[in-house]
Amino acid sequence: MESTQSSSEQFGQHLKSVGGSETDVSGSAYVVTEEDTVESVVSGMRMKQQEHGGAASKPSILHASAEVAISRRDEHDPARHPGTSQPGEYQLDIHFGGDHSTREPVPEADLEAAQIWARGRIEAAGADFGAIYFPTGGGAAPGSGALECSYDRAVGWYR
Repeated sequence: MESTQSSSEQFGQHLKSVGGSETDVSGSAYVVTEEDTVESVVSGMRMKQQEHGGAASKPSILHASAEVAISRRDEHDPARHPGTSQPGEYQLDIHFGGDHSTREPVPEADLEAAQIWARGRIEAAGADFGAIYFPTGGGAAPGSGALECSYDRAVGWYR
């Protein structure tokens, strides 16, 4: 089954599922720049809310709003963001001791299949922790993008 839904529409559905709305994106005083990542947009939106004396949104709503904003930016000019992900283009971060981590593409398009593949890679690397990201905004550095799920060898996969 082919999905004709854009990534911003998919992120918009996620925003609604965490209790947010279009107003959280369009009503934000924060303007997304070319260099922004999801994390920088979350920070910027939070600062704008504080500057205007508004109640702080829940972190999940801020994060989902930032994903929508970044997605819309990238959809308007995909040539300027060649690393922009399409649905299913997951990245795996494997976290080793200290601040050392690596990032590699996941060859699976389905999140469940990606988790099975990623668990094998994390365990083969001898690591205890890992995370699967959907790299919105073309972020290729470990820790960038939208966190899909995390893996702890003692717990398994969790959101």
